[in-house]
This record gives sequence, C-alpha cells and structure tokens, in this order.
Amino acid sequence: MKFLNHLLLLFLTIGKCENFRGFHDHLTALPDQSNNTGMVLGISEMINLLAPKTLAILVLKGTKIDKIDRLTIMIHHNNIPTCIFKNRERYFQYIAENLKLSVETTSLVFCHPKEMLNELIDRHLAHRLSLYMFYWGAAKVPQDLDPSLMREPLRVSVITSPRKNVFRIFYNQAKPNNRGLLLSANWFDGNDMTFQKTPLLPTPTDVYKNFEGRVFTIPVIHKPPWHFVKYVKLNESENTTDPDLRFVCNNYSESYESLFDVTGGRDHNLMQLIANRMNFSFKYVEPEDKIQGLISANDGNASFTGAIGMLQRREVDLFLGDVAITWERMQAVEFSFFTLADSAAFVTHAPRKLNEALALVRPFQLTVWPLVLLTICMSGPVLYMIIALPYRLEEWVKVNLSKTKKLRILTGPSFYHMQYIREMNYGIPVRSEIAGAPKHPSLDRCVWYTINVYLRQSASIPYNGHVARFFSILLWLCATYVLGDVYSAQLTSQLARPALESPINTLEQLEIVMMASDYQLLVERQSAFQAALVNSTGILNRLYRITQRQSHNESYLVSSVEEGVRILLRNSKRAVFGGRETLYFNTKRYGAYRFQMSHSVYTRYSAVAVQFGSPFLDSLNEVIMRLFEAGIIERITVAEYERMFGSQFGPDLDGMDLEGAKTKKSSESNEKLQPMNLRMLQGAFLALAFGHSLGIFVLLLENKRLFVHVICCTGTFYRVGSLCRALRRLMDKFLHDY
Repeated sequence: MKFLNHLLLLFLTIGKCENFRGFHDHLTALPDQSNNTGMVLGISEMINLLAPKTLAILVLKGTKIDKIDRLTIMIHHNNIPTCIFKNRERYFQYIAENLKLSVETTSLVFCHPKEMLNELIDRHLAHRLSLYMFYWGAAKVPQDLDPSLMREPLRVSVITSPRKNVFRIFYNQAKPNNRGLLLSANWFDGNDMTFQKTPLLPTPTDVYKNFEGRVFTIPVIHKPPWHFVKYVKLNESENTTDPDLRFVCNNYSESYESLFDVTGGRDHNLMQLIANRMNFSFKYVEPEDKIQGLISANDGNASFTGAIGMLQRREVDLFLGDVAITWERMQAVEFSFFTLADSAAFVTHAPRKLNEALALVRPFQLTVWPLVLLTICMSGPVLYMIIALPYRLEEWVKVNLSKTKKLRILTGPSFYHMQYIREMNYGIPVRSEIAGAPKHPSLDRCVWYTINVYLRQSASIPYNGHVARFFSILLWLCATYVLGDVYSAQLTSQLARPALESPINTLEQLEIVMMASDYQLLVERQSAFQAALVNSTGILNRLYRITQRQSHNESYLVSSVEEGVRILLRNSKRAVFGGRETLYFNTKRYGAYRFQMSHSVYTRYSAVAVQFGSPFLDSLNEVIMRLFEAGIIERITVAEYERMFGSQFGPDLDGMDLEGAKTKKSSESNEKLQPMNLRMLQGAFLALAFGHSLGIFVLLLENKRLFVHVICCTGTFYRVGSLCRALRRLMDKFLHDY
C-alpha cells in the first residue's frame, strides 16, 4: 500500500511539470549534498592532473557548497596559483586581462553552464587559452544546452557525479568536428584514486592533428599568382562544358551575378597540401566586395570588411591568400606561422633610351666634363708661362738690380739660370736680332696650339725650347692615349648599347620624380599597402600627401595590382606600390623588360588567418613550420612560376592563343635587339651642321661687304615672294568673280 502511494505521488509530480524531459533535467540538476567530501578529493585530483598555470575559481551566491576552503587548501598543496572570485564582473575582467597578456587560464565554475555560456560569448572570452570547467553536483549532463553555444573556440568541460566518489568529465573539443557536443573525455574513481587515462583532457594538438574529413569554408580572391579565380556568369551557364556547373548555374539564386571556379595558384596548391596532411577538405566562398578587408571607419570595435570581416564574425574558418600581417588585423583575427616573407616595393617603367643626338657628349659623365674643360683651358696659359717666364725674369733682373748685383747674379747661382735660358732657346741668342721684336710667342698662339693638339689637328710648336717641346709631347700623349682613346671606347660602347635613363630604385628618387615630373603612385584599394601608406611616417607619409594632391576622387586607388600594371603600360608616369612577389609575377606576365623593380622598401610577412582563439592554430603552425623548414613552401612557389613562365610560351594567362604568344615573344625579341642605323649617328651630323653654321657666321662677320650682299639678297627674295603671293591672290579673286 505504501508503494502505491509513492507511485501515485510520483505521477502527480510529473503531471505538474511541463514535460517529462524538463522534470528529468530538474532531477539531474539537483546537487548531491552527501558527496561533498568526495567532491573535494575528486576535483583536487583533477586539477592536480590538469596542472594549470593559473586557476580561477568562481563561486556564485546560489552555489550551495560549504567545502570551498578545504578544496582551496588541497589545491594549494600542489603549488597551483589560485584566485577565488565571488563577483562575476571582476572575474570576467580577470579573464579578459589574461587573454590580452596571452596567459593560459583554467576556470573552475560552480554553477550551471547555461548561466554562463551566453555571457562568455558576448564578452568575447572564448579562446583556446581559456578552459571553463563547470561543476554543480549533477549526476548527468544537462540536456537543454544548446550545442551552438559551445562551438569553437569556446572550451567547456562539465564534471558530473553519477555515483558516490565517481566523476565523469565531458569535453566539447574531444573531437575535431566543431559540433559543440559534450563528449565523455575521462572519468575518476575516488575509491581507488584512478583516472581512465591521462592527461585529464585531450590536448588540442592531438585532437586537431587529424580533422577526420572536416569541411572548412575558406574565402578566396582572384589575385595572381596566389589564386586564379575564373568567374562564370549565369547567362553563360548554357555554354559551359561542366554539367555540374551548368546544373548549379541553372538552379542558382538570381541575387548572385556569377559563380566562380578556382583554377590554380600558389596558395591553392599550398592549401591542398595542408588539407591532405591534416585530413580535411575545403570549399571556397566569395567574400564581400572581393577584398581582403578594411577597418570600418564608423565602428569603434575595429570591425573589418571583406574576407577578414567574415573571419572575424566566424562565418569562415580560415583565410589563405597573400594575407599580410598587420597590427590592426591581429586585433580581430590570429595568424599562423608565416607562409611568405615578402617585401614591399614599387614598379615603374623601364629606363628608356636617351636621345642619340647627345651621344657625342655622353661618354663623359657630368663629374668628368668639368675636369676635362679645365685641363683644356689651362694648357694654353701653362705653355705660355713656361716659355715666357725666363724672359720676364731676365727683364726684371735688368730693371731692378744694379750692375754689381747683376755681376754677382751672373757669376753666382743665377748663372745656372741663364744657362737654362740658353739651353731652352736651343742655341738661339737671348737677345733678339731685330730690335723691338717679341722674344717669345704670344698667349693666343699658345692657346690656339693647345686647342689644335686636343682637336687632333696639325700644328707647329710655337717655340723650340726643350721644356716647351717636352710639354707639347705631354699634351699630345694626353690628347691621344687618354682623352682620345677613352672617348672612342666610350662612344663605341654607347653606340653599340645605347644609354638609358637612370632607374627609379628608391623612395627618395620616386619622391623627386613625383614632384618634378608629375609621377603618380598607384596602390591597391583596401589593402595592407594602402594602410601602410596612410598610417606611416617619414617618406611614405610625404608620398601619400603628394599623391593626395595629385589625385582626384581617390584616382590613385586601383582594384588590384594587375590593374595598376596595366595602367602603367598605358601611362609611363605611374608607379605601382605593392608586394614584391605579386609585382614580380605581373611584370613577368606582361613583359619584364617593360618595367623597373625598385629596391625593397620594408619586409612584410603573409600567413594563414584564422578565427580569434582558434583551437587548431598550434596544429596548423606545426604543419606549416615543417613545410617551411623542409623548403616545400619555397619549392611550391618556384614550381608555380615555372609552370607559368618555364615553358616556351607559358600558360594562356590573358586568353591569347598560341599564335598570339608567338607574336608577343617575337616582338619582345625584336624590341631588345635592333640593328644600328643613321639615327644613332645623328649627333655627328648635328655637330657637322653646327660647325658649318659657325664657319659661315664667322665668314660673314669677317667680310662685311659679303654680309651686306646676303642681307640685301634675302630682302629682295622676300619682296619678290610677297609680290608673287599678292599676284596669286588677285588672280584667284579674278577667277572666282568671273
């Protein structure tokens, strides 16, 4: 009878509940007050086996546990730093500060998980460095938990006690499927103090070593050579040869204009290799605006657009494709070990050939010409001083010294000086035979003689002295073997390989040409290089200010580096700023001989971007570091370039056929190799024309009568021409009237 009464009471209680499941959860959620001693021992052993670097214990007011002090003492015996919080807000601040400092923190929370999960997600405290262990004395895992709240990167562990002194540990990241389900990870038997396995929870490196066929969603952007994306318009679906693609196009939503297909690329091959190594598959999605991402200007939380924004909102799993690591992006997402160590650079047009008319004066650089001209100008006066100085000295002696001093000079050391004068005069007496005649040649004759020597013209030595002859021989040797031979060799090399403009290799040179020649700098819109140009200081900031003054409506921004290179082909007064590898590929694609690559501006790194706090980042880093250390990443990059340009004509990059590729290659060869022609020698003809014109002008100046006749003839011809034009106008008018 008593058994029937209890059974009836049970059914009445069930009838008052909304459903049986809710009643079951209510029963399982009741704490087991008789298990407090076993709880202290079990949890302390779990914490000891887990060995956290920092332990935070949160005790809420509704928690009915009176053994927290004893638990804390047992944990302290294991030398584990512990913080106890009774204020939920202070606890959240503590976790947030540890995440900023990248401190791994384990939390032991004595409450129902449903009371905390929403707040942890809203406060962005879900991270691989934070583990949240919940215990409230229940015998089973609650069935009303939403698995979507416990998806990556939130790490949640629930401790239950199905029997006395027996505890089970459930973990939401025991499998790499990201479903948010609490799976049994371990159990502890307090009777014999044993665990099922060690460590207490599976490590992320072991869990995410093999993804077991998990499908990742990855955004992709057409950016050669990293990704080649081919877009298929919906109205062209009937013409496609792929039946699956035709079916998808025919059944696709009208809100989308096109579908896409990734045909290759360096990062596409790298992602396939990583997927094969970690056993996962992936599908590509197109990000909004087809950009990597830019910070929203009106958002104070530093939210991003594009692919980075999708990753920040956890709409995709990872992003690979020349993603530059910047400080702003690291606040929203996390990056793996770098996959590419690239440098920033800019591309300008190739140095063009200089004017052939100046080929005669180009062999000597600007630093050489002043010395050559100074030597030519000083040779004549020096020769005159060598010849005239002894005579000037003799006259000075005659005028200023008395006869006694003059005799002393003739019998003393000055006697050797007079012997030098006679020796220099080659036996000619010191005194001139004709009274009043000059004893030495004039200055203009010495200058004219040196000019004839340098111009390789015949000329007689103006004086027969030994010193004058020696100096003349020295001038002739310099003119022949120094200036003449060097000039001839340089001129020959200049004509064989015409001189080019100075290349623009540094930012300082680019700044000069932008200010002097109206060059304009182009940069990819909403890229890391635009951010570097806007936010940098020094010369990059000066270049940005010059670019803003020159451009209208942000005309310096282009959609891609490829578009900037195409603009540079049409307008040589442009410079494209971007990654060196991307610029190298595009310049190689359109003809490397047409472009000039600058020196490296600064080093930048590209890596795989993952969600903030992603649990598989360590496993991904391990795989990428092995690929990097083995040289496989570099080999993939080189193989991609060889595939593009290693063959005879390369791939069909621009949609051109084989004949077009042959024509392009032959035109490149013809542009590089050109035969010599008269245009290269036009400088000699211009010099000849200038000499004839100068000779005619001098002739007219010397013969004034001839100059007057020429002027009169010119005026007569002009008057006759004017009369003829007037008669022609009258004749035209007469014919028009009649």
